[in-house]
Amino acid sequence: MRHKYFVMIMREKIIKHYIAGKDVLDVGSVGKTDDFFLWRTVKKHAARVTGIDIEKSDDLAVVKGNMENYKFNHKFDVIVARDVIEHVDNQGLFLDNIHKHLKDDGVLILTTPNAKWPTVIFKPLGTHTLWHDRFTLSGILKRHGFLIKHMQYYYGNRPYYGLFKRLVCLRQGLLVVCGKKS
Repeated sequence: MRHKYFVMIMREKIIKHYIAGKDVLDVGSVGKTDDFFLWRTVKKHAARVTGIDIEKSDDLAVVKGNMENYKFNHKFDVIVARDVIEHVDNQGLFLDNIHKHLKDDGVLILTTPNAKWPTVIFKPLGTHTLWHDRFTLSGILKRHGFLIKHMQYYYGNRPYYGLFKRLVCLRQGLLVVCGKKS
C-alpha cells in the first residue's frame, strides 16, 4: 500500500483515470448539484454508468435504492463511492454488497472526509454516522475483502484551491483505490 501524503492531485483526475471506457456503478449519485458534483464527469468518461442513491432522481440511469442491500443483475468494472461511506448505517453490509457487485479484477474508488480533520472534530455533519482516518478505513476495507492499491490525502472537493488553501486543506479528505483480495 502506498501513502502519498503531500501529492496534490484532485480526486477527479484519479477517478477519470480508472473509469475511462469502463462499466461503472456510481454510489450516491444524486448528492450535491453544485459545480464540483461528479455525476456528470462519471457519465462523460465511463463507457456505461449506473447510479444508485437513496434519493429519487430524474435521471433514468440512477436507481433509487440502498447499497447496503440492493441487488443488481450484473457486476461492474469500477464502483465509485464518493463521500458516501460516512453516511451509511451499516458500513460492513455496504462494503460486502459492493464486493459482490465488483468484478474480480474490478476497482473500488472510495473517498471520505478525514476523521482527523478539524471540521470533522469540531463541527460534524448531522447525517454522518461514522468517521474514518487512514487506519480505520484500511482496517474495515481489509476485513471486507479489499486490497488497498493506493491511498492518499487530498485537499477537499472544490474544483480549485489556491496554493495557500491547498496547504491548509491538504489532509481534508481520504481517497482509496482498492481491488478485491484473491
